[in-house]
Amino acid sequence: MGTSDSPSGVTIDDLRGFFGRLEQPTKPVAITDVTEFLNCPPQTAHRYLEELTERGELRTRQIDGSTRVWWATGGGSTDRQGTDDEQFAAFVSAVKDYAIFMLDPEGRVVSWNDGAERIKGYDKAEIVGEHFSTFYTDDDVDDGVPVRNLETAATEGRIEDEGWRVREDGSRFWANVTITAIRDDGALQGFTKVTRDMTERREYEQRLEGQAERLERQRDELERELDDVFERIDDAFYALDDEFRYEYVNDHAEAHLGEPERTLIGRRPWEVFDVDESAPLFDRFEEAFATQEPMRFEHYSEELEIWAMVRIYPSESGLSVYFEDITQRRERERELERVYDLLERAERIADIGGWEIDPDTRDVFWTEHLFDILEVSSDEEPPLDEALDVYHDEDRPIVERAVEEALRSGEPFDIESRFQAPSDEVRWLRIIGEPDVEDGEVVSLRGAVQDVTERKGREQELQRVRDRMEFALNATDAIVWDWNVDEDRTSFYPSAESLYGTPVENWDDFIGIVHPDDREQVEEGIREALETGEPKSDEIRIDRDGEERWIEAPGRPIQDEDGSTRMVGVARDITERKTFERQLRESNERLEQFAYAASHDLQEPLRMVSSYLQLLEDRYGDELDEDGREFLEFAVDGADRMREMIAALLEYSRVDTQGKPFEPVDLESVLADVLADLQFRIEEHAAEITDEELPTVEGDDSQLRQVLQNLLSNALEYSDDAPPRVHVSTERAGGEWILSVSDEGIGVDPDDHERIFEVFERLHTREEHAGTGIGLALCKRIVERHGGEIWVDSEPGEGATFSFTLPAADDAAG
Repeated sequence: MGTSDSPSGVTIDDLRGFFGRLEQPTKPVAITDVTEFLNCPPQTAHRYLEELTERGELRTRQIDGSTRVWWATGGGSTDRQGTDDEQFAAFVSAVKDYAIFMLDPEGRVVSWNDGAERIKGYDKAEIVGEHFSTFYTDDDVDDGVPVRNLETAATEGRIEDEGWRVREDGSRFWANVTITAIRDDGALQGFTKVTRDMTERREYEQRLEGQAERLERQRDELERELDDVFERIDDAFYALDDEFRYEYVNDHAEAHLGEPERTLIGRRPWEVFDVDESAPLFDRFEEAFATQEPMRFEHYSEELEIWAMVRIYPSESGLSVYFEDITQRRERERELERVYDLLERAERIADIGGWEIDPDTRDVFWTEHLFDILEVSSDEEPPLDEALDVYHDEDRPIVERAVEEALRSGEPFDIESRFQAPSDEVRWLRIIGEPDVEDGEVVSLRGAVQDVTERKGREQELQRVRDRMEFALNATDAIVWDWNVDEDRTSFYPSAESLYGTPVENWDDFIGIVHPDDREQVEEGIREALETGEPKSDEIRIDRDGEERWIEAPGRPIQDEDGSTRMVGVARDITERKTFERQLRESNERLEQFAYAASHDLQEPLRMVSSYLQLLEDRYGDELDEDGREFLEFAVDGADRMREMIAALLEYSRVDTQGKPFEPVDLESVLADVLADLQFRIEEHAAEITDEELPTVEGDDSQLRQVLQNLLSNALEYSDDAPPRVHVSTERAGGEWILSVSDEGIGVDPDDHERIFEVFERLHTREEHAGTGIGLALCKRIVERHGGEIWVDSEPGEGATFSFTLPAADDAAG
């Protein structure tokens, strides 16, 4: 029985049993088949296979450069060689892991096994007779690889090659190829070609190569980093043994100590420096070695005449000592101390404090003078939230947003904020922040704070002066002009174009836009002002974009310090005023005529008629029959209506002449008064009147009250049978307000929308609806006096909306 001397416990009998279990014991197998079945190392399987081969129980053959197969003997055949060849041929035909085939001397395929069909994809019928270069890539064929391989195999007997090969479907695989020349008595008979698909191995090797390359790169990077570290280390270094004798001295230490390493080895530092062993530096050596604790300290060496940063790292075998020459750093520190002192003095002189914020911790650092500016204790810097609390409640969010945005974006800021001192005094600060950015990240935010209260006060006062001047200019629609007479150069604020419609750079430009009839007047006024030094004032016409406009341009001459003469003044457009004055004169003339006729020519006869009618009624009323009394009643009523119409006409004529100056008018208050006046009529009609919040406008409160009262009275009068529903609304339109009074009454035919605003125009008889026919005409005249328009939107039976525009109070003030 076979005994096992293998660590795996496998015996040679186990190998015999393996071949006995094969369905075809004479079928060749590879060593991998044996190791997988017996679960043993390849060395054990190979040793037992060789032993059985030597005993004649197995046959073996090499099928390519690295693969050998074995098979059991046939048992008693007299033609063993023939049997072996047949068994091997059967194996070659059946093996599927290798493409094994033969080529003729020219390289054409003459045999084909199952493995070749599986690996390369061709069946035997279609490939036999084809040249084996079919399996090579186009690039290899162009480079002559197939031809060279055959030549090498023919010359040297065998060639092994690896590379990409092509299957029948065009796909590629990585192949290990062995080509062996077959000769008979020296004559070349052909070649055997064994191909293995090594694609998976190739990919695995490439992965290994990639890993190896990455590891190599990492190693190189580490080496470079270490080299960089060593190159950056400027420290002198030496190692001492447990008796403090030099064991190693680097180049930097040699340079400082003034001796080469070879003369220092074995000596003690105090011997080299020729000082006492009890010197303080060596006491530190003793302490570090005794405690086995690292030490770090600064030391001035009188022997070397340098300041050194000394670091001692102890071990049981001695000390590692690093020392760095920090003499220049110490000198810089002294210089920085002087600079810091100067900066501190400069801070106090300029009344500026510095600050810094750490983005990670939000810790805040303040310079001493910033504590003084903010009048807070300098015991310790507050955290960021508390630091922001020093600012005025209304300004704190502004400062906080500026800080947060700078920390986020890396952008600087420059803002001004108030803060309330402990004394309750409110002062102004200018706060500047400048982030430090490294690799796109804010690593620090530094800045300065300056008390600018006095400057802010001057600026605010200057701004108030400017605002008043601009208000005055806007209120008068004026510009400021300045003409340097000697240089003939002009300047304007805000601009010449805003008034003249064209640039004006010199005298010729200005005189060119003046109306031809007024030029002589302008030139005479300027000449007289320059001669007398007295101010001049003119009202003249200009041509602005083809339109005649009136301007007023008062000015006076002044002398500059350099002796040059200038004319300065203001100019404003007075076209509307001049037009209004003309219209007012014409209107007043007409009204004077009307007022005279109304008061004398109409009212006096009317009073006489009324008096005689009253006398007639008093004396003969009882004698008149029913028709007579009715006629008399008609006459009295007609006289009363005539008196009402004359009174309404007088009111209509006095809209412009007796109106009050415009001022801001609260329409909410006006509407409340109107509703109070109409209270009994509203209750009588069971009316519902609603309104929106009404604005403040610029106008005459008495006249605007008359407009609202007339419109609301009409809405009540011309309601349908149902209780009136009236709504007062408002809408902003640029510099104007649009007020609307809407009802659900009988409505107005669109053909009558314009006519109802004419004097004495009535759409209904007095029996249907009372009135003089002048109410809407009066509303129109009042609205036009205010620079607005009035109109109606209505259809019969669908109610009416009367709307009118008024100037907004803020726009009129601006």
